[in-house]
Amino acid sequence: MKLKYILGLCLVIALVALYYRYNPEVYDFFPACPFHKYTGLDCPGCGSQRAVHALLHGDVPAALDYNLLLVISLPFLTIHFFLKVLSHLLQRDLNWKIWYKPIVPKIVGIVVIGFWIARNIPVLPFSYLAS
Repeated sequence: MKLKYILGLCLVIALVALYYRYNPEVYDFFPACPFHKYTGLDCPGCGSQRAVHALLHGDVPAALDYNLLLVISLPFLTIHFFLKVLSHLLQRDLNWKIWYKPIVPKIVGIVVIGFWIARNIPVLPFSYLAS
C-alpha cells in the first residue's frame, strides 16, 4: 500500500520538475486544450499549465492572470490531498468534514460553471479572467 504513495510522490516530483524546467508557452509538447482549440473560448482549466509554471517560479500575479480559479483552489486542494494521505497512513480520520456535506459539490459546480461563463464574456471586468 505504501508503494502506491511512493509512486504517486515520484509522479508529483516529476511533474513539478517538468513544469519548473519547461514553460508551456514555449514548448509544444504540453497538451493543448481541445475546447479552446475548436471553439476559441476558454474552459475553466485554460491557462492552468502556464499558471503552474508561473507559481513554481514565484510569479503569483502571472499565475493569477493565467487562471485565477486554479490559484485560489490550489491551497484547498493541497490541504485536502495531504489530509487524505495522512488519514490513510495513520489509520485516523483527519478529513475536513466540510468537504463531505451534500451542498459542497453543488457550490463547486456553480463556481466552476460561473467562472467558465464569466471568463468568456469579452467585456471588462470579465475579460481579465480570460487566459
